[in-house]
Amino acid sequence: MPVTAEEVRARNNSDVIEAMDKHGLTLDNLIKQLKRELKAKETKFFQKDGKVVEKHNVIAWDVRQRARIDAHKLRGDYPAEKREIMGDVDIVIRDCVKEAGDGD
Repeated sequence: MPVTAEEVRARNNSDVIEAMDKHGLTLDNLIKQLKRELKAKETKFFQKDGKVVEKHNVIAWDVRQRARIDAHKLRGDYPAEKREIMGDVDIVIRDCVKEAGDGD
């Protein structure tokens, strides 16, 4: 029985999630990291004659912006990206394990 593209995507996503969880990249850990990034700060150093004369902790806007975009994507707040494929597309799904065993 043929496997649909949707089933392949679901299986691959499941495998990726399982592997990430195994290595400690659980959803809870990712959320904790995201929360830290949403509060990110950085230290700016000010010099005069090659010597640091002042330093200030400031908001790391670039880190916070990327974290906010990631959070919105994870929540599904943005519409799905539309991709157009022009021309023919061939999709080949191979069972590499089976093929390796067939060479014996």
